[in-house]
Amino acid sequence: MIEIKPEIVVWEYTLKCNSKCLHCGSSAGHSRKNELTKEEDLDLVDQIKRIGFKKIILSGGEPTLKKDWITVAEKIKEKEIDLGIISNGLAWNKNTVGALVALEPFSIGFSVDGTKNLHDYMRGVPGSYNKIFNNISTLKEKNQVVCAITSVNKLNLEQLSDIRTALVVYGIDAWQIQLASPMGRMSKNKNLVLNEKEYYELGKFVVETREMLKQINIGAGDCIGYYGFLERRLRDTEWQGCHAGLKGLGIDSDGTVRGCLSMRSKKAVEGNIRTDSLENIWKNTTKFKYNRDFNVNNLKGNCKGCEYGIQCKGGCQSQSLAFFDEFHKAPYCLSNYEKNGKE
Repeated sequence: MIEIKPEIVVWEYTLKCNSKCLHCGSSAGHSRKNELTKEEDLDLVDQIKRIGFKKIILSGGEPTLKKDWITVAEKIKEKEIDLGIISNGLAWNKNTVGALVALEPFSIGFSVDGTKNLHDYMRGVPGSYNKIFNNISTLKEKNQVVCAITSVNKLNLEQLSDIRTALVVYGIDAWQIQLASPMGRMSKNKNLVLNEKEYYELGKFVVETREMLKQINIGAGDCIGYYGFLERRLRDTEWQGCHAGLKGLGIDSDGTVRGCLSMRSKKAVEGNIRTDSLENIWKNTTKFKYNRDFNVNNLKGNCKGCEYGIQCKGGCQSQSLAFFDEFHKAPYCLSNYEKNGKE
């Protein structure tokens, strides 16, 4: 029986952003039409608490650009929910840092996309690399937990070792390595998406880095795997399939509910908190069927008939949707790559 256990909400607090990243999966820039009000945001925190979620990560867009983000973050802490934030740090000042330190987040995440020139190019903002690392230095001086996030594509694949060196120098606590997917703004830059061989090389890099660096918690994103020779060395516990709608939830800044914020397809929309309560959406037996009602007959493409199918469920569902607009059809698979004698 599939276990439903609410653990983490990733909340697109606003779509407004002051970066223009080539690989942005949601084409962030301007606020969504009719984003949630302060009152709705605060009420949403209450709803998340009632369901029993343990963590909320404020994401975007750039969450610190929306008015009242501190008030909402304080409400999250007041409800004894662990708070995380993902930011580009461009609009930060001393007050921002002070507010974050007071909030005691479990993690503050920054995207690091390459060495200085490439990072600034990919994010469309000159000076953004220096700004990020200045903020990281300040936060580390204040004993904050800082995470780096790298979305890997053809431009920065060969710079991963250089990124790794910088993260060690600055004392980063954790590094999440994930794939840039052909959705949002990245759908216009599909030529930057990794091919199968590059994907496998990425898997080997993650394993190498995990085994080399014990002082940094290296995390392979759910879009990297599955099984084969590398799986048990890629992550702390073997991949058990997508957690969207089981342990995780994604909420857009206009109240749209998805199993995962990275599932940008309309097929992944489960409702909106303005027309139904979050609790009703979460408990509705007709929602999140791709995971809650999964069986091996749902598998498609190269996943169909796979010996790991019942556990894997066809890999990362956001990747499956980004590439094919279908569930249970992973575009990449380490095990499949090996089975075909390519490694």
